[in-house]
Amino acid sequence: MSTAIISDIHANIEALEAVLADIASRGISDIMCLGDIVGYGPSPNECIDLIHRNCKTVLMGNHDAAALDSLFTQNFNINAKIAIEWTSRVLTQESKSFLANLPMSHVVNNATFVHATPYEPRMWYYITSIEEAAFNFQFFSSQYCFVGHTHIPVIISMSSEHMIEVSQETTVSLLQPEGRRFLINVGSVGQPRDRNPLSSYGIVDYEAGTFELRRVAYDIEKCQRKMQAANFPEFLVARLSEGR
Repeated sequence: MSTAIISDIHANIEALEAVLADIASRGISDIMCLGDIVGYGPSPNECIDLIHRNCKTVLMGNHDAAALDSLFTQNFNINAKIAIEWTSRVLTQESKSFLANLPMSHVVNNATFVHATPYEPRMWYYITSIEEAAFNFQFFSSQYCFVGHTHIPVIISMSSEHMIEVSQETTVSLLQPEGRRFLINVGSVGQPRDRNPLSSYGIVDYEAGTFELRRVAYDIEKCQRKMQAANFPEFLVARLSEGR
């Protein structure tokens, strides 16, 4: 059975609806969300509702936490702060209750799921280098670890001899030599940052031993118009069409 893994929706309902439609077209009903449902985008309550209704497991991201407690905005840039302050004001009590009860990590099917890193998930560290990836391998014991947070999809594997390989292929076999383990970033549904504006998510098939990275087009301009109507910073509006 396949599992779709989505992350970093960031209140972009147009992107989320397109990705969920793509997942449904593949006949997949098992969906895992790695967090950051809100922040940056104009439709936080709508996205929370869709995630709640469609995802079997949902984790907490740093923007989800920040929407509930401004203490978590201390490392945010000014644009992120403006967006999360707006988000906090418009969230319904029902949405806030949903976010408040999200777990930090989940382990199933020999896979670990976490928003940022397996090392100290609540600290919201980033994995942006081979050194940081190598460090994090020691903090999960499963064969696979799926993360989001950076908005940049990448597949990193480590051999039993601790040799690191990095791949940005769209489809990879997980049936590697015994002892090889994987740290996989599925990218972002609502705000990709790899210079590709298409939504990104992953599909893992444990039985077949495959991982596929999917890219999905959505109505970017519609989302941007909503952001402009809510007086979001122009930088946040423009970055959606640029994938940065």
